[in-house]
Amino acid sequence: MEQNLLTTKQAMEYFQVKDSRTIKKFIKQGLKCIPIGSKDYRFDKRDLEEFIEHLKELAQQEMIQIYPVKRKAKCKTVNIDYEKLRINRELNKVV
Repeated sequence: MEQNLLTTKQAMEYFQVKDSRTIKKFIKQGLKCIPIGSKDYRFDKRDLEEFIEHLKELAQQEMIQIYPVKRKAKCKTVNIDYEKLRINRELNKVV
């Protein structure tokens, strides 16, 4: 079985990013890779697709947490004793 491994540059083109630091950030987030030397990596295309699905799931979870479904707020009713209010007005009248 022949595997076509992508270089870091090809992975950058696949993700449509301009900087290899983004790829390194993805590796820290869980992107599977094969290290070649100390600075270069090789990627399997299936792993890139799985990582994209993982990012979509994370984004969906964040969206649900950030924007929860709003529930109707309960109205607070204010109990007003109109008789006490009338008596207070009468007592506080300036003659």
